[in-house]
Amino acid sequence: MMIITRYCHMSTKYILYFIHNFFKLLICFLIFTFISSLSNAQFNDTLSLKYKNSQLLFISKSDAVDEWSFEEDTDKNQEKINAFKICLSIGKLLLKNSYQLNRSKNFEYLPYNQFNSSTINIKVYLKSYKLSSDNLKMSWGLGLEKIKLNLGNNLINIIDDSLEFNVANSKNIIKNNLNHHYFTLPINISWIPFCNKNPYLNTQIEIVNQILWYGKANFRYLENNVNYFTIINNNFFNTRYYLSANLKIIYKKIGAYFQSSISTYSNLYPTMSNYSYGLTLCL
Repeated sequence: MMIITRYCHMSTKYILYFIHNFFKLLICFLIFTFISSLSNAQFNDTLSLKYKNSQLLFISKSDAVDEWSFEEDTDKNQEKINAFKICLSIGKLLLKNSYQLNRSKNFEYLPYNQFNSSTINIKVYLKSYKLSSDNLKMSWGLGLEKIKLNLGNNLINIIDDSLEFNVANSKNIIKNNLNHHYFTLPINISWIPFCNKNPYLNTQIEIVNQILWYGKANFRYLENNVNYFTIINNNFFNTRYYLSANLKIIYKKIGAYFQSSISTYSNLYPTMSNYSYGLTLCL
């Protein structure tokens, strides 16, 4: 048994209301992005009206304009409009503590199963700014992130100002996860390092502001062929806000990412950091 003491306000409920809120907010993000992408309009020397895949071009007789030159401009504009407005990332989650460098034997690690721990996040980029050239841009947006820590056969319990872990019979455990849900505010800088040789290769560095929404421990087990479950809603001593850094390498729309926390995110483990790596899809 392992006990870690820290002050905390405990609240334990058995509810499924937050699951509904999570998917409702996700759908609102997607609807907002779809509507904003349809509201773009441009007014130049010519007036362009779009209807699905068709386009009408009105040109005065006095102007010497190539009637078909608008197709090339439209393609370039579309590339700018559709540049990574939505990103979905799925990866593996790992924890690391700086006490490993000091070779301290008096520190208890957070028990978890690193093979089944993961993270998933979706980001919607609302605005992009061109910096020195078309190959260097800065974007900001909103997002949601879920960090799932698999506790294996370690049962978690909150007693006053303590977290307690007890080892249970792993044969009867169906699910034992500690989940934290975050609102994210990403600030992204992207550039094309080889614009002449390979314009499809894109590199991005991102600072992510992570604001804790809620935490939940989900424990399910089987006894006498009957499924039982226990749900505890609490922040589990995590900080309300922390920063993380993200590096992405994307070819066309699919790529890889690496993300790591750069500030303290746990009050119980002030020297511990989390990092994840996996695949990302940018649309």
